[in-house]
Amino acid sequence: MKRTYRKTSLFDAKRLGQFCFALFIAYIAFKILTPPSDETVRTTAPDGSKTARLRTFYYLDNQPSYKIDCHETGKPAWLPLYHLPAYTNSPPELHHPDLQWSTTSDRIDFLLNGTSVWNHVFPEK
Repeated sequence: MKRTYRKTSLFDAKRLGQFCFALFIAYIAFKILTPPSDETVRTTAPDGSKTARLRTFYYLDNQPSYKIDCHETGKPAWLPLYHLPAYTNSPPELHHPDLQWSTTSDRIDFLLNGTSVWNHVFPEK
């Protein structure tokens, strides 16, 4: 009994099509599962050592959710500082979110409608 083997190419057109389809499905799933977001505020500390950003997310209930990240100068990653799942004390169209640094750059405040809702004090180096 003679065995014969067929050589198969690594880049077969059928496999390439399946791979492209899998990537397309993964992209669609990512877009569906990721809520719409907007970078509302990006501000740099007075001494220039850190940058903070405030992002607004909108989930199914149409209430904004806020996330604050901080980035130290010279480091590649944004570190999450705070996440407010939903702010329901006022209607969403009346929200005026903002970030404010202290003059010494050791504290950042999250303001909603001019009132401090949260603050973070950075440790001294």
